[in-house]
Amino acid sequence: LLLAYIILSSSMEGYSTLATPTPRRGRRSNFFVLGLASMAFLALIGGAHDSSQLSWGAAKAAEKPAKTTTPAEPTGKCMKLKKIGAIGLGALISLKLASNVLKTSSSSVDSLPGQTFVGQGIRAKGPISVYSVKMFLGNRAKSALSAFKGKSLKGNAQFTDALEKGTFQKTIKITMMRSVTPEKMITSFNDAVSTRVSKKTLTKIEDPLNDLLTKAFSGSASQKGSEITFSMTGGNYFAIAVAGKHQGSLWSSDLCKAFTDLYVGPKAVSSGARDAIVSGISDMINA
Repeated sequence: LLLAYIILSSSMEGYSTLATPTPRRGRRSNFFVLGLASMAFLALIGGAHDSSQLSWGAAKAAEKPAKTTTPAEPTGKCMKLKKIGAIGLGALISLKLASNVLKTSSSSVDSLPGQTFVGQGIRAKGPISVYSVKMFLGNRAKSALSAFKGKSLKGNAQFTDALEKGTFQKTIKITMMRSVTPEKMITSFNDAVSTRVSKKTLTKIEDPLNDLLTKAFSGSASQKGSEITFSMTGGNYFAIAVAGKHQGSLWSSDLCKAFTDLYVGPKAVSSGARDAIVSGISDMINA
C-alpha cells in the first residue's frame, strides 16, 4: 500500500507541476494512471482478510469452539479481487517506470528563434521529479550532422561526439518541478561537470563556474516553476539565463562539451530525456 501511495503521489506531482500545459492526450493518460491506482488500492484493501473477518456480503457466523484446522486458502471473490489488485498494481508500476518516456510526448513546447526543438524529458532522483529538460539545436545542426542521416543514433559514440563538439547553437532549458535548495543545484552541476573534464581544465574553470552558478541560483532560480537556460554558442561560449535574464558567461569549449554530455552522453542524468532528444535529432536529420 505504501508503494502504491508513493507511485500515486509521484504521478500527481508530474501532472500538477509541469510548467507547460499538458495536452489532452497527456491528461487522459494521467487520469488513467490515477484510476488504475485507485483500482489497485481498493482491491488490495478489499481482498485482505482472514477467516476471522466478515466475508463479502455475508453476516458473521456464530462463533463455535475452536478446532485445530489448517487455514483454508482464499477462494472465490476474495481471490479474484487479490488478482485484480496485483495486476493493477503491477501495471501501475510499469507505467511509472516508463514515466520519463510518457512525459516527453507533450506537443506543447516553446520555441527559440533560429533553433529547433529536438526533445524533452524529466530529471528525477528516485521517484521524485526534480525538473523538466528541453533541448534546442541551431538551424546549422542539420547540415553539420548530415553524415549520420539514415544511421542509428542511439548509443552511437561518433554521433554523440559530433553533437557535443559541434559549433552550432545548443540550448538546454530546464524548468523546476519542485523547490530545491540553491546549494543542491550548485553542487550537482559542479560535480557533474567535474567528472566530464580533465583535471587541467577543471583547475581553470572550477572557480569561475562555481561563481556563475552561485550567482544564477542566488535568487529564486531553484524554486518550483523557475526556468533556467544554459546556452552554448560557437562551441566555446557558455551562458546562463534565469527567467530570460542573462546571469553571466564563460569561454570554454570543454565546458560546452561537458554540459552537452550531461544530457546526451552515455551517462546522462536522465536516460529518458537523452533517448527522446536523440530520437528528435534523428527525425530532424532524416526529414
